Amino acid sequence: MNTRRIFITVALVGALAAAGCSDDTRTSMATDLQNAATDVGEAAGDLADNAAEALVRNIATQQGEEQFTNAGYALDGPLTCTATVTDGADSIEIACTGTTQDGGAASLAGATDELPGASVVSLSGSFVGTVDGQEVFTTSQLGG
Repeated sequence: MNTRRIFITVALVGALAAAGCSDDTRTSMATDLQNAATDVGEAAGDLADNAAEALVRNIATQQGEEQFTNAGYALDGPLTCTATVTDGADSIEIACTGTTQDGGAASLAGATDELPGASVVSLSGSFVGTVDGQEVFTTSQLGG
């Protein structure tokens, strides 16, 4: 059920319940309904952010490993990545860490403003890979 349907349902139930109430009770109910609608909207936004972060994190984990391999630094296991929605959902920051097969500390950092899911195998943005603090690649696309 989408947010609009939930809001309309809550509003209708509230309107029917308020029909026989005093002005103070109706005002209180209106405030409660408005707060409930705000809470539903915020929960939907949080859910969308969480889904976007999960998609970006998964793509960065897989495609970041490929970038390190292409740069001559094969990893000893998968990257561990975090993704955080920033700037009012206009951007998603990515931070990954891992270890190279030679024992070096691998790090991938960057950001994308691409809608996750536009491609399930790549991300456009600005990304930098380092090993032991030394830059080993920069790219505007992970995967693809």
